[in-house]
Amino acid sequence: MKKTIYILLLTFILPFETVKNLDIEKFMGKWFVIAAIPSFVEKKCINAYDIYTLNENGTIDIKYYAEKNGKPFKISQRGTIVDTVHNSTWKISFPDYWIPFYSAPYEVLILEQDNYDYMVVGYPDNYYGWIMSRTKVMKPEIYEDIMSELESEFNYDRKQFEIMIHDENN
Repeated sequence: MKKTIYILLLTFILPFETVKNLDIEKFMGKWFVIAAIPSFVEKKCINAYDIYTLNENGTIDIKYYAEKNGKPFKISQRGTIVDTVHNSTWKISFPDYWIPFYSAPYEVLILEQDNYDYMVVGYPDNYYGWIMSRTKVMKPEIYEDIMSELESEFNYDRKQFEIMIHDENN
């Protein structure tokens, strides 16, 4: 109960400084989870990735796929862009689940600007975080640069991030 109240209170905290001028169509597609401060439903997942699809009404369908305890695992989410100037602040709802009046913040903190090769999604108070890439593997120097920026600019603790395992066959 305390965790639920805490998460609900976090939705009212001032957001991070997010990236500027995110090209929403370029952002769509497949993103592999490289590391995360996972939510309770993501714990023990491997081979995790999201697929982002822009809907005609401007919302974004997000399908999270992974393996959990040896079985396929999926979460459906819907994003609504809050900051329509830069497109980097969203609210996420869970249309396949009955969670009334709840939406989670989604803030793109870091984005590789040329090809959108990697990005970081943050959460108020650093409660969650996701480092994502268009490929299953990220160069160690890029990962280190991201971690340094998360620590210095956003006050994240690198020790909280868990590396995602990706099998070669998936």
